[in-house]
Amino acid sequence: MSGYTLRDFGGCFLTTDGPSVDNKQYPGVCAYVEWFIPENARELAITFVHGGGGQGSEFLRTPDNRPGWVHAFLAAGYPVYVLDRPGHGRCHWNESVLGPSMGVPNYELLYPRFVEPAKHELWKEASLHSQWPGDPQCGDRFMASQGVMATTLEAAQRHAEAIADQLFKLTGPTVILSHSAGGPCGWALAAVGGDSVAAIVAVEPLGYPGQEHLLGCFDNGLAAASFAGEFNPYERPVLLVTGEATWMREANAKTAEFLVAQGYGAEHILLEERGITGNGHMMMSELNSDKIAGFLVNWLDEL
Repeated sequence: MSGYTLRDFGGCFLTTDGPSVDNKQYPGVCAYVEWFIPENARELAITFVHGGGGQGSEFLRTPDNRPGWVHAFLAAGYPVYVLDRPGHGRCHWNESVLGPSMGVPNYELLYPRFVEPAKHELWKEASLHSQWPGDPQCGDRFMASQGVMATTLEAAQRHAEAIADQLFKLTGPTVILSHSAGGPCGWALAAVGGDSVAAIVAVEPLGYPGQEHLLGCFDNGLAAASFAGEFNPYERPVLLVTGEATWMREANAKTAEFLVAQGYGAEHILLEERGITGNGHMMMSELNSDKIAGFLVNWLDEL
């Protein structure tokens, strides 16, 4: 990976008016955005939207301490914005504002899906998983990054929508790069952002039309609920990316079918067809993450 020089870096909280509970005032729905602006930056930025109970730091560094995807985009000249969605990362979960949350996940729940799929073989492609770093501490670091999340898909969507206007005022024209449960939030953000969102790169996004999920049904295309924004989130270049060894393959195929049917030229890439093999759901954390980042940068460069 080539080097780069930063012109600016920093971060800020996006805040909204909050409720008064028992005569005590609290902040409303809040998010944290960290930014990195390279010298001679392009006009188009990249905004990273993490999934599930994760946080934006997943894109900064891998569990085995290699540069994360953020650095590949900076080296290519893109300004980068890294979002901690409301209640995640640097934004604590306040039930008085965000509603109830799921419990903190344990090793028994996440290791078979993220760290050790080949050992547990919960789905047919799991045996192909080969890219998780070998140092046992990498699994511990992954678990340390995983926190609580909303009890419904709609709640997570509404949280993202609440800070969308402030986010786009900060980023300017941007590409949304979403992952997993950040996928529905990415579509919702684009419905608010309109022309501010030049493209969407959806990395194994959660959801397809009609899917019955533990946290709700996808009743609005690739989202659980109607969008707060007035724009069509699919009316722009969209790249859907799926790894070889993930449990998301069948669901992502249905997602891709919906996106292609919208008629805006969405693409679905299976990484193994591009010579990138062995990846699970946390591909940004895996041994060949640089190769995947390079592919994504090249796709954006060709827009």
